[in-house]
Amino acid sequence: MKKKLLVPFLLSAFAMFAMTVQANYSQWSDPGHAFQKDRIIYTATVNTDAVSAAQASESRSFQIVFNQKAAEMKDVKVITAPLQGAAAILPGAAILPGSTTETAQTPAPETTSTAVRIPQAAVDARADLYVVPTVTRCEKRVGVIPAKTQWTTKEIHETVHDKNGYHDKVRQIPVPETTPEKRYVMMYLTVRFDAYDMKTGALVFTCEDARDKEQNTDFKGMYTRIVDKFFKNLNKQMK
Repeated sequence: MKKKLLVPFLLSAFAMFAMTVQANYSQWSDPGHAFQKDRIIYTATVNTDAVSAAQASESRSFQIVFNQKAAEMKDVKVITAPLQGAAAILPGAAILPGSTTETAQTPAPETTSTAVRIPQAAVDARADLYVVPTVTRCEKRVGVIPAKTQWTTKEIHETVHDKNGYHDKVRQIPVPETTPEKRYVMMYLTVRFDAYDMKTGALVFTCEDARDKEQNTDFKGMYTRIVDKFFKNLNKQMK
């Protein structure tokens, strides 16, 4: 709670000079699903179709980070190396982009809205959950804070002479203070995680983590924190 209260204060106090970070997280889980019985998770490769060509080099590390965080899950087996091959069709809500394999065939139109495609390897592994991580936004934008001028006062010390002799006098004059234009880079990263029941194909857990930061660096740190939060929250569901 303290952290949430401090953020608005920090942003207002250092908006012109300090790096700003904001996050927006949403999560849903099916209250009727017995997560405690899920012991094997099979994950799709990280879908980076939405990553721009300019950030392509960044996205190559996303799968490595995802696998590393998956390996930290306790009391749960996570298979993070999908195999190319046939796809199984299970009943469900929708087909997710990026969740199909290269050799999978397009389902009939009447099946498209009522099935989710998963790798046959997930079925062979007897997985309980099928997780699809999708990077929906990964970009940098340049922003500009315009130059501005504000007036302040300056004290002028003078020595004056009058009928009483010489003495010091202080007067105030208005002076302009100009803040030069500032250019900055905003980083935007949004990742969605969808978990499906392997028995029914139904979506049972989903979350989306959207973050932005005023900094010009790589996305690995932001992405690592997003993935770490996902696995921790999913792990809580399964206890």
